[in-house]
Amino acid sequence: MLRKMPTLFELFGFVLLVIETLTGMAGNGFIAIMNCIDWFRSRKLSPADMILSCLSLFRFSFHVVLIQAEISNLFFVDAVQMLNLKISSDSSWLFLNTASLWFAALLSVLYCVKIANISHPLFLQMKRRFPGLVPWLLLGTVVFSAITTTVTITGIIMTKCNIHESHLNNNNDSTIDTTNSCEFLILLDVFPNLPPFMIFLISSILLLTSLWRHKNLLRNSARDVSTEVHLNAIKALASFSILYVTNVFVEVLSIVLSWMGINDNGVHLILFNVIAAYSSGHAIILIFMSPKLKQELIKILTR
Repeated sequence: MLRKMPTLFELFGFVLLVIETLTGMAGNGFIAIMNCIDWFRSRKLSPADMILSCLSLFRFSFHVVLIQAEISNLFFVDAVQMLNLKISSDSSWLFLNTASLWFAALLSVLYCVKIANISHPLFLQMKRRFPGLVPWLLLGTVVFSAITTTVTITGIIMTKCNIHESHLNNNNDSTIDTTNSCEFLILLDVFPNLPPFMIFLISSILLLTSLWRHKNLLRNSARDVSTEVHLNAIKALASFSILYVTNVFVEVLSIVLSWMGINDNGVHLILFNVIAAYSSGHAIILIFMSPKLKQELIKILTR
């Protein structure tokens, strides 16, 4: 059943979300396709390409879930009765988002151990071993995300906890529990985002610090070209760090607002747009940071 006509602000936010979603799907799809072509040609993938491929595929799928959730939320009033759709959407949202945050954290760690110039024995040991552990870490990430999603969604169904209710409907159901019985589920919903956030933050700070020091050394040596390259890398990493931190903050805020019963469409459209902008923006940064991807994109656009 269709709901009442959306307001002008809601329509504007939805159009913006569609643009961001299509941009993110195009960017992440391009990265995944290019890596698949390289894998088909060489029969192998580097650790960085493995992470990028998984990250792009999961983000592509996440954009599909994101736009489907907002369509249900904005244009359909009886989504609460579509139990199967709601459970599927919530499960997909949690699983894909958790896995994507972990993949992004692993990518940051990989860049850190490959590029950062740190002489600590523990860092040097990680520098040697981490690339070989990437396939197992990717598998562990998928398993961990699946387990936490299953436990959280099962708890939401059993306790009728209003954690993700606002993703799919605007109704205040008196049977939905927002008391202390939901606190554990809220922590369980937020917790999977915190470890990758801390890992990403630490590795990004180490990498940015190392690049900044190296840039200063190159500047003192009057190597302008290398200095410019490092400066561009710092700008790209700093931009991604801002996007990542903002996304995690918005994800937590969305959960808290839902638990508090704040189901305003305008508020959640803003949050959804920020989440979509993070994924789309990072895909663009990754493409322009990679000479290979950037060159392939230029070839496609100039044909």
